[in-house]
Order: sequence, then structure tokens, then C-alpha cells
Amino acid sequence: MGFMDKAKQMAEQAQQKIDEAQKQFNESQSQKGGGGGGGQRFDEHGRPIPDAPPAADAPPGAVEPAPEAAAAPEAPAVEEAPPTPAEAAEQPAEQPIEQPEIKEGVDANPDPFKPLQ
Repeated sequence: MGFMDKAKQMAEQAQQKIDEAQKQFNESQSQKGGGGGGGQRFDEHGRPIPDAPPAADAPPGAVEPAPEAAAAPEAPAVEEAPPTPAEAAEQPAEQPIEQPEIKEGVDANPDPFKPLQ
């Protein structure tokens, strides 16, 4: 049997294993999903579409807040306390940025294509 025949046979075996694994996965998903209830639907922007129709008293196009978002109270903002003297001593002091010294008569941005003189 030639090299190409062996490669073809191995490819067919691999494809059979892939098909079998896909079949097992699909069977487990259908059992898990309860027999094909339709699943979650999404709009053109990828947002989930709720199963219940929108409330009748809401104007068209109004967005209802999620129930868990409405039930959760807003957490107060946490402010950081100033560091204690011990913590401040451990932190390095901010050093000013040193500016390079500018010499007169020297071009700060020389032309890279101009020959040196």
C-alpha cells in the first residue's frame, strides 16, 4: 500500500471518528434541551428576545429593566482613605521628570537624509 493510500485511509478513519463524536454531542444536547423546545431566540443585534411579550402599558420601543437589576440596591461608592504615614514612607516619592538640556545652535530635529558636516 502506498503512502497516499495510507493517508487516505487515515483521513477516512478520522472523519468517521469526527462524525461519531458529532452524533453523540447532538444526542446529548437534544436530551439536555428537553426535546427541542426551540431554544433561545436572538434579534439582529445578538440580544436575547424575551419569551414574554412586552407590557401593554409601555410605549413601543421602551426597554424594561432586568428584574435582578431593579431588585439590587445600588452599592455606595467606596472612597480610598489617604495613606497612613507608614504607608507613605514605604512608597517612593514622585521625582520630577528631568527635561533634556537644549543647546542653542544645535538642531533639535536634524534631517536624517542630510549628510553630516
